[in-house]
Amino acid sequence: MPSKFIMKYSVIILNYNVKYFVDACLYTVLKAAEGYAVEIIVADNNSTDASRSYLPSKYPNVKFLWFDQNLGFAKAYNRAVKTAKGQFILILNPDTLVSEDLFDVLNAFISKHLDFGIVGGQMIDGTGRFLPESKRNIPQPISIFSKLTGLDRILRFVPFNRYYATALSPDETGKVAVLTGAFMCLPKKVYEKIGGFDEQYFMYGEDIDLSYRVLQSGLNNYYLHTAKIIHFKGESAGKTAQYYKNFYTSTIQFYRKHFKSNRLVEFLGRYLLKMWLAIRLIKKTSPKKALDFNKIYFLGAKKHMPQIYPYFPSAEWISNIPDNFDKHSLLIFDMDYLSVSKIIIIMRQLKDYPVSFRFFFPSREMILGSDSKDHLGEVLLPDKF
Repeated sequence: MPSKFIMKYSVIILNYNVKYFVDACLYTVLKAAEGYAVEIIVADNNSTDASRSYLPSKYPNVKFLWFDQNLGFAKAYNRAVKTAKGQFILILNPDTLVSEDLFDVLNAFISKHLDFGIVGGQMIDGTGRFLPESKRNIPQPISIFSKLTGLDRILRFVPFNRYYATALSPDETGKVAVLTGAFMCLPKKVYEKIGGFDEQYFMYGEDIDLSYRVLQSGLNNYYLHTAKIIHFKGESAGKTAQYYKNFYTSTIQFYRKHFKSNRLVEFLGRYLLKMWLAIRLIKKTSPKKALDFNKIYFLGAKKHMPQIYPYFPSAEWISNIPDNFDKHSLLIFDMDYLSVSKIIIIMRQLKDYPVSFRFFFPSREMILGSDSKDHLGEVLLPDKF
């Protein structure tokens, strides 16, 4: 029996009012799972966007768990893992697209690293830029505050720049302390041994806490740069003032749980955070509007062009990437024509060009994407949806 059938994965995706992004995510996960023993579980935190009527009919082989209230991240995942039958648990955000070779890459890594507790991968956002939260250090109060306020981008030295694991290159595999709950794989027996996610956290901080407890158990966490996904990021939770408050509170909660509490540092941190948030809210702009594009290109099967015209009548079909892009251009990827792996390569190459990216799913006639990791993504749909 081929080795790819030895390992079984349970992919668990948590949905809350992002049914179209879940649809896109499942589309790519199913492609990656071809030839593998993989079960897919979607846990729904009482969505109000008709996810229950939209998703199951499109994915009859996916297991759906419908909760009657919003349980938050930790509690929902713990319940879902209890139903999982896989040897390995793959925790995945709904606003992600995974590479077709994901399970090939994970299998190769797991077979050579018996000491691993959690393995995460390389995430890029909807603009092609690397997301540094793919690999992190154990948070300290000063690094938490620096990250929230952006000081880490100005004071690029210890201790201000210690939130992310910058010592390890994005294109290098190695041990790290903390991995993100948007994309982490671990043995189910490890998850169960350490008690899963701590349900004291409602949202944010659960992945830090889990990563740290895995390290305490004597195992190692790894960043695997060849395991690549696109993470739109802003779609699951917009970066409101409440987001920053929740993030700060949860990381301080983690610090109190595992380290000696410093009430003075916490008080000063909260005071400074309130001041910074007040300034930020004053400067807050209206939600990002759709961009006007000078040129629109469709990279995909020419037969799909009639499906693009209703959205973008001026779109041009191309078979190769242009040498130059007019300011400002849009590049639409055909998800039936290009692999996610190839799309990631193109996005990384063009990340500094004046071009935005969208992803077209022919079977749904759906186009989605995000121009910023801090803003909600855009979804274009035919009238019948």
